[in-house]
Amino acid sequence: MKFNEELKRYMDLIGCSATELSKETGISNAAISRYLSGKREPELSSDYFTKLSDALFKLANEKSLNIKKSEIVNNFEESIIASKNSYDFEDFVGNFKQLQEGLGLSNVSMGKALGYDASYISRIKKAERKPFDIDDFLDRISNYVVGNYSTSEKKRIIAGIIDCKPDELKESDRYKNKINNWLLERHTDYNEIIHGFLKKLDDFSIDDYINEDFGKLKVPTSPIILRGSKTYYGVEGRKASEEEFIKITFLSKSDEPIFFYNDLPMEKAAEDEKFKKRYVLAMSMLLKKGLHLNMIHNIDRPMTEMIMGMEGWFPMYMTGSISPYYFPKKPSEMFCTSHMTSGSVALSGECLSNNQERGRFYVTTKKEDLPYFKAKSKYMLKKAKPLMVIYTADREEEFQKFIESEDDGTLKNINGDVFKNMDFTVSRKWVAINKKLSPEIHFVIYNEKLGNAIRTYLMG
Repeated sequence: MKFNEELKRYMDLIGCSATELSKETGISNAAISRYLSGKREPELSSDYFTKLSDALFKLANEKSLNIKKSEIVNNFEESIIASKNSYDFEDFVGNFKQLQEGLGLSNVSMGKALGYDASYISRIKKAERKPFDIDDFLDRISNYVVGNYSTSEKKRIIAGIIDCKPDELKESDRYKNKINNWLLERHTDYNEIIHGFLKKLDDFSIDDYINEDFGKLKVPTSPIILRGSKTYYGVEGRKASEEEFIKITFLSKSDEPIFFYNDLPMEKAAEDEKFKKRYVLAMSMLLKKGLHLNMIHNIDRPMTEMIMGMEGWFPMYMTGSISPYYFPKKPSEMFCTSHMTSGSVALSGECLSNNQERGRFYVTTKKEDLPYFKAKSKYMLKKAKPLMVIYTADREEEFQKFIESEDDGTLKNINGDVFKNMDFTVSRKWVAINKKLSPEIHFVIYNEKLGNAIRTYLMG
């Protein structure tokens, strides 16, 4: 019997609803729903596994039902183990290949790390042979990863590969379970997502964009400009504050670079289609005015959301007017923040990470405020890392020198057969997307999460 079926059986026996179980365990209704639908299973010996077992036993005891806690635990364990033993081999092979590529290990190195011959690893990757004992094979992999990727920096590499937060890898047992479960689970087909992303980039023409879209934009004028400061609240206040910041920047005579950082949740703002269109239009207008944008992206998001965000930004990247960065670690888990500065205005906002409506956003043009906020922007940029370095056509010689200096024998040049305007240069540290037409431009991607996804797609 599957775990979700066992969970339903005990809930029916006890007469317990999903809401009651959520209240008793402290596990969210959404998580309980995923367990019941079979989309998720708790990790063995995890907090969630223990909470579910304890709660069901307590509820059964309160109703004087003769159900032993050991019985619940044993049945749950057997169902989860049985689920592992009936794993989809193709899913496992794809995940194993992605992990090996992300770690930058050859078949020989991977075999040595796990105690197998390189030919055995090769046959597994070609789906020609299943591991004799999948649990032992998984343990060897997770023991190797946990033992060799234990520093904060290396855990971020693993988190990027398996698409989780580094904080989820703090405890060794949970770290191992995370690796083991990830290897057996069916994940979003990132290859398909990456293919769609690269195909759009391949087809994109900056000349068409400038002539058809960018060229039609007109910087507006307005007699109404904020003088002093203003405070906004909630989701609507967030949108209003960002529009106010952009409007003032439009109309300012300053040509200072703009700084953007925003790790606020996107869901609520993204529901407003009109706001999204106004926002993209406004960003394009800032660039048309000739202002340079230093943008720190929030990459602490699922891969699907991250790629969708990249698709929106790449057309503007190709103007050469944006320098994209990211923080290796999110500054705060308790609060989400927004920080923007330009030559004449600053926006500073925050909300509770679990409640967007409890947000406060301060927009100011006060001369006594601006130096502080600009200094904060410079400090944040120093702490950020380049998401990518963009070499436009006028920097071709500089790009070639970079390639020569980085060629340590591991570089690979890949011509994507499905792409007519792009090829790729791949190293263990970065991936370069070389767009040959409209006009020539190179995106050297350093971020592990995005780089590993593209690298895996290209190299299989």
